[in-house]
Amino acid sequence: MHNKKIFLSFLLIFAIFNPLFAVSNTQIDTVRGKESIADADAAIIEEYVADVFAELMIKTDFSDASVLRNSIVSKSTSTNPTGKILYDAKYLAAFQNELKDASSKANAMKDGQTKTLLITNLLILSYDISNPDSYKTAADYLQNSSTLIRYWAAKNFENGNVIRKLNEGNEADRKNAASKILKAVQSEQSPEVLAIYAQFASGIKYPGGNEILTAIAQKRIDQYVAWTVKEEITDDVILKALADRTKTEPESTKTMAKYFASLLSVAIQRYTTGQQVIGDTSKGYLASVITQSDKYMPTFVPEWSGNFKRAIDKDTASLVTESDSAFGSASGSGKMPASVGFDYGKNADGTAKTVPPALSKSQANAN
Repeated sequence: MHNKKIFLSFLLIFAIFNPLFAVSNTQIDTVRGKESIADADAAIIEEYVADVFAELMIKTDFSDASVLRNSIVSKSTSTNPTGKILYDAKYLAAFQNELKDASSKANAMKDGQTKTLLITNLLILSYDISNPDSYKTAADYLQNSSTLIRYWAAKNFENGNVIRKLNEGNEADRKNAASKILKAVQSEQSPEVLAIYAQFASGIKYPGGNEILTAIAQKRIDQYVAWTVKEEITDDVILKALADRTKTEPESTKTMAKYFASLLSVAIQRYTTGQQVIGDTSKGYLASVITQSDKYMPTFVPEWSGNFKRAIDKDTASLVTESDSAFGSASGSGKMPASVGFDYGKNADGTAKTVPPALSKSQANAN
């Protein structure tokens, strides 16, 4: 009797830590190694994916869910070069069907931690498997109330396979994706999520990418001006995206340069004028953004050679001088506006503005 209890306890522990699927790892691995996929093999693929998704649906611990996500991703590609095309396509089709079904079930759940965990896991899984159609499911969550869910929904759009497929596909799909992102940008407050959208916008071969990027940059500029900006480190990603956009769409160079100069200028102003009012973390973030920008400046000013890094290492006065020289001041246009051919708008008398946006001094004092 004692031995029987021990045996039953062992089975219980084994079941908890090793979920029993109808299709074993050995079976799915055998199919992964085949040169061709028969109907029976396709059925094994579908059953395996369905089993793991069913298990994922009932997990309430993030670590347990992570193990299952890894199982799905690790079996998603064939180990046989000859059978890769057939196996991968069958697996991805099964995955997409289960993802769609799981998402529908998750959406029907009552709001709460369990629902948030499940949707987040589904979005992470979709991102990890690099499914080029993942954005279609993720789009439904771009304006979710949970920042975590919005973050992983956005990550699906950042997926290189998604951008590649959109760029190689029809314009209607690019327009649809870009319009969804732009709508999300308008209400998004998370700097991390905005940075992801910027990366998507930099690579999409559609004019809407310009609108997304400028909307993101303007939102950040406005926050700097009002001294309400947070997580300044994310502006490194946005500045890089503005520079990269010129490679995807060279016609956008003047527009991207204007927003690049404006955003970097207000970041420099925050660093140089806010030494007494911002914390050490913000100072560190800003110093990193400013020095990293030296890598992107040559996109707009070819002769640029690390001027900001040298200036910030010296003192804030040197940084102000370098910023005025690069972006412009009351005394005249800067190197970048002159090189690319843009201004910051028009003065009341119709003359071109040579000065980038300025931070509010009253707000600085209030802080």
